[in-house]
Amino acid sequence: TKEIWKFIAEQLQVGLKRVQGQIGGIEKMISDDKSCDAVVTQIVASISSLKGVAKTLLAEASTSCSKEEYTKLLKRFL
Repeated sequence: TKEIWKFIAEQLQVGLKRVQGQIGGIEKMISDDKSCDAVVTQIVASISSLKGVAKTLLAEASTSCSKEEYTKLLKRFL
């Protein structure tokens, strides 16, 4: 339903804002000449956050898309 999608869309937006903040932090760390280890740690964290956004979207797709469409999406994610 529309209400469920609205809730999920809000969750996606929150997750994407988190990723944006992490990417901004990575840019600043590079500008500030932080250690490679610290930068890579933040990159890994941002990848994890982005995967979380994708998982939320895929969970919704499992109920709203056809089986064929969902399978395609899942293959692209994995």
